[in-house]
Amino acid sequence: MWSRELCFFGRWDLRGKERAITVNSGSYVKARFSGTSLRASFDLSLNKPHCECTKEGSYPTIAWQIDSGAWQEAEISASVKLAQGLGKGSHTVMLIVRGLDEHQSRWMPPLVASVTFTGFEAQKLERALPAWRRPKLTMEFLGDSITEGVIVNEGRAGVLPGIPFTWPWLADARQSYAAQAALALGAEWRQVGFGATGLKLVGSGGAPGALAAFDFFYAGCPRDKWQPNVVVINQGTNEPPSPEYQGLYGQYLAQLRRAYPKAKLVALRPFGGAHGEDIKAAVSACNAAGDSRVYYIDSTGWYTGPLHPNIEGSATLAEKLVHALKTQVL
Repeated sequence: MWSRELCFFGRWDLRGKERAITVNSGSYVKARFSGTSLRASFDLSLNKPHCECTKEGSYPTIAWQIDSGAWQEAEISASVKLAQGLGKGSHTVMLIVRGLDEHQSRWMPPLVASVTFTGFEAQKLERALPAWRRPKLTMEFLGDSITEGVIVNEGRAGVLPGIPFTWPWLADARQSYAAQAALALGAEWRQVGFGATGLKLVGSGGAPGALAAFDFFYAGCPRDKWQPNVVVINQGTNEPPSPEYQGLYGQYLAQLRRAYPKAKLVALRPFGGAHGEDIKAAVSACNAAGDSRVYYIDSTGWYTGPLHPNIEGSATLAEKLVHALKTQVL
């Protein structure tokens, strides 16, 4: 089992010995260590390049921060150098899965679009900070590729030398509205988004709709017992208008309520407005049935750009979501 020095946040399969697997961008791990250098190790046996001619731009990408320093980025490899030349004393690291290729298999094994983290290499891993074990606010964001952070870096390819135009670099979970909102609120969070999915609609990489996917991290890996304080739902963008949608959304809210009996459930109007009235009606039905901890947040006017917001658009959405949560929910 994993040592108590590491704190995992997000949907990680921790059943294996010293192997943590995730198929969700935005999953992250925190640790405290001493020493002048730090490396992270990964098992690449599940991953494969887009083509056999090159391995560049084919593997999932990560981002990390040492202490309060600048964020850095890289593709995963067997061993990734995170820091060197550090001063004496204790340091902290936050490492986040920033981008996966959503078109590769990430639900049914073999999990080609996944990250298998096998540990940090440091002089010494120290006891994790107590605040990491008992965060004051925990949040889960449930949605599709917009919540995942896909195309949040659109147009960025080529800025860094040698970085090709590939999906693991065109996504950036850390810069998404979900992660930025959680960070602004001082929350620890889970970020679950599967591209092109809906409540029933099967999406990219074989990911099933949210109703079928919620209780699993991936096929064969059941959801754990973690409980959030607040759940933000951003579903509806990918599914066409349907008289059945309000009922399906009601089923989804009921499923979440069974799983998270004490959480505040926040149904967000999709940024493009799809199914907004259906979602509002489903929330009203929950309230009328006696569940006062289900909320509807109207995002009308928040965003008018392309389907997938860029970094600036994501920052704006995060700011507006934080304001709405503070004034209507928290």
